[in-house]
Amino acid sequence: MKCKVILNNGKPDGVFTANGELNIGVDGFGLFYDLDGDKCLLSYAKGELVQERRGSVPMLMRFKMGQETSCTLGMGAASGSFPVFTNKIKIKNDEKSVCVKLNYTCGGENVTLEITAKA
Repeated sequence: MKCKVILNNGKPDGVFTANGELNIGVDGFGLFYDLDGDKCLLSYAKGELVQERRGSVPMLMRFKMGQETSCTLGMGAASGSFPVFTNKIKIKNDEKSVCVKLNYTCGGENVTLEITAKA
């Protein structure tokens, strides 16, 4: 279903909006949207949240509550990865919306992100 996507990183001027497509299933969801000309996908299934961005610098981040996972930037030989520790994942959804609250540590920085998608 078509939806409006709001991304908020908690910083001044840190709210971004986009149009997207939200697919909610029995065990998770997939949210497709464009941001700054890049194609983005946020998906959740089996306790894992994945954020993928395809554009000039591709990015793939995986989040699992209380676990260290990774963030990969770039592709092929021009890629690198670094650890990500997930402090909090909270997901609320119904048949027409999803709200994700995420807190993680990456590269020594604590990041808070809230992503909302509503039909």
